[in-house]
Amino acid sequence: MGRRRSSKEGLTRIFSVRVSDRYYKRLEEIRKNSNCQYIGEVARRILYREEIVWYHKDASMDSTVAELTLIRKELNSIGININQITRHFHSADIPNQKIFHALKIVDEYKKVGQKLEKVMGITSEITKKWLRR
Repeated sequence: MGRRRSSKEGLTRIFSVRVSDRYYKRLEEIRKNSNCQYIGEVARRILYREEIVWYHKDASMDSTVAELTLIRKELNSIGININQITRHFHSADIPNQKIFHALKIVDEYKKVGQKLEKVMGITSEITKKWLRR
């Protein structure tokens, strides 16, 4: 991958600037939380008075996202189980076996209902939080 081309009209002049450790740490913090890749880019945007996009992560949602991810994996596993039971259902010759597999599918769909209730509870909490603002 080649170097990124600057949108400026040819950056031909180089000059050095000395800053204090405190100010350098501030520039580094801006670089970490913005769309700038280098400290020089941060300094250039400040000098040109260009917009610096600041990224902010809401850590309060981390546990919610983790829980939703876990529920998604569980629902995926339940879906795989239902597909396997359905395959066994269709390959069964005896009616009692078909009834047995049908009852297993009902149990799996009950699990889906429980997970869906969890998801609905989480989404209602998220909705309340977002609508408060």
